[in-house]
Amino acid sequence: MIIGIGCDIIKIERITKYLNKNISLNFLTDNELKICNQFSLSRKAEWIAGRFAAKEAIYKACHNSIDCTIYDFEVLQNDDGSPYCKIENYIVHLSISHEKEYAIAYAIVESIY
Repeated sequence: MIIGIGCDIIKIERITKYLNKNISLNFLTDNELKICNQFSLSRKAEWIAGRFAAKEAIYKACHNSIDCTIYDFEVLQNDDGSPYCKIENYIVHLSISHEKEYAIAYAIVESIY
């Protein structure tokens, strides 16, 4: 059963400003930081913006049913590059897209019970 649908959009420039000021992006997990640190600055900002939008979208989809914050989610990618997030007892359908100056994400969260 679907418990929620979430969407979030963020301007990539917002993340670039944080990176230029060396401000901590503490919403990223250690695994996400390892992936992120492999990218150039412009790709890194785009990637982080996508992850932030994804975590916000997941939160919006499930916060009424699950006690959580965006810090509780880890968004990684499959071998084909598609994003995924695991939440115990739930299935998360996730899509992230980037276009010029924006990153957007959609999430559908289903209960397995």
